[in-house]
Amino acid sequence: MSDSELNIELQRGVELLDQGEIKQALAIFESHLKNNPTLPESWFYLGDALAEEGKLAEAIDHYRKGLQLSPTDADALTTLGDMLLEAGNHQESLRCYQSVLAIDPLDADALVSIGLVYNSQDKSDEAIESFRKALELEPDNVFALNALGDSLYGLGDVDGAIAAFQKGVTIDPDDPAAHFNLGELYYDLDELEEAEDACLEAIRLDATFSMAYLTLGGLCMDQDRTEEAITFFEKYLTYEKSPQAVDMISEVKAVIEGLKEDVKGK
Repeated sequence: MSDSELNIELQRGVELLDQGEIKQALAIFESHLKNNPTLPESWFYLGDALAEEGKLAEAIDHYRKGLQLSPTDADALTTLGDMLLEAGNHQESLRCYQSVLAIDPLDADALVSIGLVYNSQDKSDEAIESFRKALELEPDNVFALNALGDSLYGLGDVDGAIAAFQKGVTIDPDDPAAHFNLGELYYDLDELEEAEDACLEAIRLDATFSMAYLTLGGLCMDQDRTEEAITFFEKYLTYEKSPQAVDMISEVKAVIEGLKEDVKGK
């Protein structure tokens, strides 16, 4: 197979993965790895597909093997760090992000990722310090602002959290996560109108943003807008496919059943 044909095959695998056709993508990437075991990208592509299928441990193993062939691949180190963080392996995740920072000391996103590891370890002060360092490098880094807002709110600094989230929205009004984070904060503060507006904007920007539907369902339920709540919760189920959300998906299904019974009884 020529390089051109190989690239077309890989592109097809990426397209299938983006379309949710994981089994077909896996077949392409498995074949590619079998024929090209010395290419680090072969391991990374298959790792991505395995992660999408919910096989996180196998995905991590493939990324580790790919990085043995290309130990300074910053993108791969970042992805492996993300996977390890999701798996709860904080120390190795931290080492991955620190390796990225060693490759490029000006990588603000690496500092944010390091801060997220600290957050997961309940090291709030270290996390905030890392987020602020990232913002010193890139004052308009929305990733850092969102992470800083979460940490500040967790420490009870509501005004600081709102300021961080609002700055993120101002910098990138097309970032659905920035709007959602602001909406979640308003929801926690029981400012339902502001929360709804922010979450609606998030799904306007990204119709597949599952967590925004979950929040919208909750605030509609709080206001006895039962049929709207059902619609939003069903949208959540439509778009939430993460293996890590299995328990939440089950809870939402049960809530929907209960709400539908309430509607029938009225």
